[in-house]
Amino acid sequence: MSQKNILLIVAVVGVLLVGLVVWGISTPSPEDSEETASIVYYYGENCSHCRDLTKFLEENGIPEKVSFVKKEVSNNAKNAREIERRAKECGIASNAIAVPFVWSEGKCFIGTEAENFFREKAGMEKKSE
Repeated sequence: MSQKNILLIVAVVGVLLVGLVVWGISTPSPEDSEETASIVYYYGENCSHCRDLTKFLEENGIPEKVSFVKKEVSNNAKNAREIERRAKECGIASNAIAVPFVWSEGKCFIGTEAENFFREKAGMEKKSE
């Protein structure tokens, strides 16, 4: 094999590798797409209000009607930092953050507000407080 052919092969392989690296960097990971989700439901593993809301969501088929991402915060440090950042965006002090907590397009909903948020998104009547 001539030196020209070897150089050509090396150049082609190099271009392919660079292309793969650039494609890999620009392709969003599932975590990135969750980070940019328009509705995020934060819950705690041992939170009774969260279990009630999750039960409501399942019994009423809300996940089929409303697209959202669920994130557990009591055992996941990354999600805990994320909920703090989202709460701060809404002007909620870190000592006032509670779950269930829903973030949607820059707005935060806590407790009963979270259920009413999902009710409204699913076309249901709001629960009276």
